[in-house]
Amino acid sequence: MQIDIEKIKQRISDINESLEEIQKLTSLDVNEFWSDKRNIAALKYFLLQAIEALGGICVHICAKRFNKGVSSLGECIEILEKEKVLDKDLSERLRNMIRFRNKLVHRYWEIEDQKVYEYAKKDIKDFTDFIEAIKRIF
Repeated sequence: MQIDIEKIKQRISDINESLEEIQKLTSLDVNEFWSDKRNIAALKYFLLQAIEALGGICVHICAKRFNKGVSSLGECIEILEKEKVLDKDLSERLRNMIRFRNKLVHRYWEIEDQKVYEYAKKDIKDFTDFIEAIKRIF
């Protein structure tokens, strides 16, 4: 089966657009950021959007390049690690990202807004590392 390069490019574009918005939000003065609750809502949205696009890329590559269906994003990341698309360190960081996503989606009341903000400021590089790893297989 063949990978749909245009589909991958679109998902990468989706990630990059979300990252731009995340960087705008986290570049605000801290007091300005926290003065409007819409900022944290937007930050959560853009993080989820980027993570979902990353997952879409992962699932597509597993299906088309490695002929493997997956039942979870974690399984998808494992396959890309086993197939040497992702190194162990990045794979672990992406599994943490997926756990973070699951908390945002399924147990939003258990995640502190400050943790979301810190994640967006600190761990955003995981997305660009993933994109670089994906680009190496084409």
